[in-house]
Amino acid sequence: MAGTRKIAVAVVLAALALTATACNDTDGGGKNAAPAAPTTAAGPSSAAPSSAAPSADAPSTGAKPVKLTPAVLLEQVTQKTTAAKSAKIDEVITLGQVTMKGKGAVSWADGLQGDITMDLSGSPLGSVLAPVTGGKTAPYRYTKDAMYMRLGGDAVDAFGGRHWLHYSKADMAKASGGSTDQLKSADPVQGVRTLIAGGKVTEVGQETVNGKATTHYTGELSADDIAGATGTGLTQDELAQIKDNLTTAGVTSETIDVWVDADKLVVKRTEQADTKVGAMKATVSYSDYGTPVSTTAPDPSDTVELSELAKLDKGATS
Repeated sequence: MAGTRKIAVAVVLAALALTATACNDTDGGGKNAAPAAPTTAAGPSSAAPSSAAPSADAPSTGAKPVKLTPAVLLEQVTQKTTAAKSAKIDEVITLGQVTMKGKGAVSWADGLQGDITMDLSGSPLGSVLAPVTGGKTAPYRYTKDAMYMRLGGDAVDAFGGRHWLHYSKADMAKASGGSTDQLKSADPVQGVRTLIAGGKVTEVGQETVNGKATTHYTGELSADDIAGATGTGLTQDELAQIKDNLTTAGVTSETIDVWVDADKLVVKRTEQADTKVGAMKATVSYSDYGTPVSTTAPDPSDTVELSELAKLDKGATS
């Protein structure tokens, strides 16, 4: 049973790592922020005319206000959403036969920080994980450099009353098949930047999402699309890392959709792909941008290292 619990924990962590970073690996701001969007987009239309009256000798040009291209507008979205720094989230993650629902609040001002409670009651994994978490819900705490899962039930007794399983960045990378920087960022802009990087973003139309009027954008991209992307605000090393993450996960193509409100903030994001462990779909809704988030790491005396979990499994097996 201990070995099964270890596998269950690894599956949950792998799913969280995959969806939290959107198969991406960039900081929430600074040098990796998307470049400033131009005030007008290339196309047959020209800039809006000046409010000043035209010369009597000058014919009217009939110029109309410019409609920004989806890519240019999404660059502006990255700026507004990045500047908001935090939000409440409501997510549903499906990876193969595992389904999880999460609620909480996160900040991306300085790496990923926040608290999310995952509900596993709708998945067989909930019963498997119950001896580790003490129930079918699993509280997670994200800090800039690590992630912690709240232990409960038999696990607390087995580890001498300690309550938090510690996953370092390297542990998370191993679980998710990604890089050692998997916890760098989980802001909603990552999906937007990936759309821009793919170079195939299109506007679907106007839709009401979570009671808000939004514009829906979509794009399907492959590892090769990412590798050849330019002008996205991402460095070549970052683009290469995205491609490597997709390849490692067995993803040949990924579909990303974002819904943006009138304030140019992401209201909803979905990502879908076929992976080595089954179909993956992550749906995340964002609200209450700018909500206060203050998360601290548990006291080291109250944490359990992943290596200890492995030792417990070996002891149970022997």
